[in-house]
Amino acid sequence: MNSAQSLTPPQGICLEVWEKLAKAEGFRWAIAERNADGEVIGTVTRNPVGSPTRFKGSGKRGLILHWPLDSYAGSSETEPIFICEGASDTAALMMLGFDAVGIPMAGQCGKMLAAVLKGRHVVIVSDNDEAGQKGSAKLSGQLVGECASVRIIMPPGGACDARQAVVDGASAQDFGVLATQADSIPVPLLGLQRNGIESGAPRLVRLDEVEPELIQWLWPGRIALGKLTLLAGDPGLGKSFVTLDMAARLSSGLTWPDDPKTPIAPGGVVLLSAEDGIADTIRPRLDAAGADVSKIVAIESVCSIDAKGHETGRTFDLSKDIAALDTAITSVPECRLVIIDPITAYLGATDSHKNGEIRGLLAPLSALAEKYGVAIVAVTHLNKNSGGAAIYRTMGSLAFTAAARAAWVVSKDNDDPSRRLLLPIKNNIAPDTGGLAYRIEPQGVNGCPVVAWEPDAVIASADELLSQNQSNQCGGALEEAEQWLLDVPSDGPVSAAEIKETASRDGIKPRTLDRAKKSLGVNATREGYASDGRWVWASPHSAPTEPIERQP
Repeated sequence: MNSAQSLTPPQGICLEVWEKLAKAEGFRWAIAERNADGEVIGTVTRNPVGSPTRFKGSGKRGLILHWPLDSYAGSSETEPIFICEGASDTAALMMLGFDAVGIPMAGQCGKMLAAVLKGRHVVIVSDNDEAGQKGSAKLSGQLVGECASVRIIMPPGGACDARQAVVDGASAQDFGVLATQADSIPVPLLGLQRNGIESGAPRLVRLDEVEPELIQWLWPGRIALGKLTLLAGDPGLGKSFVTLDMAARLSSGLTWPDDPKTPIAPGGVVLLSAEDGIADTIRPRLDAAGADVSKIVAIESVCSIDAKGHETGRTFDLSKDIAALDTAITSVPECRLVIIDPITAYLGATDSHKNGEIRGLLAPLSALAEKYGVAIVAVTHLNKNSGGAAIYRTMGSLAFTAAARAAWVVSKDNDDPSRRLLLPIKNNIAPDTGGLAYRIEPQGVNGCPVVAWEPDAVIASADELLSQNQSNQCGGALEEAEQWLLDVPSDGPVSAAEIKETASRDGIKPRTLDRAKKSLGVNATREGYASDGRWVWASPHSAPTEPIERQP
């Protein structure tokens, strides 16, 4: 019987895609293998249960692919060609919409691949075993220097191979995220050349050929264009009010508080806000501040499409969604300001206390600011450490403050509880002209609160002010610990050990953390048993984990 109707494709593979690689021959599938010119040099027959039987050909194995490859396939790092082992893995990736090329066994056909994929961006999906990983390493060595870029990933979810990952529910987004996060393998320093340039050679810039450029400012002396600026402060002091006030002034072409005679050239704004509702908080505050909201967009979420083509939304993640932010910036005419409030809500799996991880996260963000000449203002909280310089008081790694070209702190005025002070922590690109003072007053549209700035500069030390505040606020430690707990990002129960360790690094004492936990009604339950178990904390509104054992 010469009909595919009597045969079924491998599990998880639809017939339409499978028949692009295989043809029915009697009761078996025949899978063509091709050379670098696309000529069929042999076939592998596969019986109905899916196991390979034998190879028919000249003895030389070939590539498994739908010929010919599209000319644009692999033309960018975001749309690479995936390389995998076997026909069913190749078909699984094709089902997700990827361009894919299969090899018969791990590490084979490297020269053919190099010829077919020369100048294209590729990602090798390794089988999750020792042979697969060794074969992928061998293959990459033959492709590096020939392909535009080469990356290696493991199947999502710990699956044994690409097809099993798809069967288990992995989406195109899952593979795409792994590919984006994987580092491109560098060309080894072995004298390899392309266009006359030797790999590993330094790229030098003669400074006498560099034209000096002046710093361009959004808010002169305070917020620079093309740079990352940090705005830190305890909860409830109006940091978000300040950023929205900036957005309103820029969008409507108003003036800055310390220069009321010089109008601002109107510009666009991109907002990322994890703590305030767009409709009930952000929009009313912008209206009250006089914003032109037609020039302001908010990133609500990032689109995600699963294997079935269903669209969902997920939280923006700086570790993998820089491209989405790039798109948002270019979609807003004359965009000159990006606000991320708070930045700690968008770190994904990045550890906010590890300098190396934070520097790696912020480097692409700073590059994006420079690329488009936009000011990026990142909001963060203060830790609870007492004493020391203000530069060490921002929550998480010191890398946040180090990466920013300027950092500002919002603090209460010790002599006037309703007055707020905006003071410099560091400013590497402008002389210190002091800070400013403001109050939050209900004088906007419909009585909505707005920032009321004072016109005169404030000359004060952020170090001294924060030290005084710390002494005055000892009685508020419980309230601060409660707010800290509420700010812990989670989609469910969080390891109690991780929470306690992070709280300690942020200067919260164990006893205060325990009091805050009880005050908020945080549920403490145990997952698992004996040495495999762990304690987790969850919001009182979260569903309890099973089995439940209450923490003593």
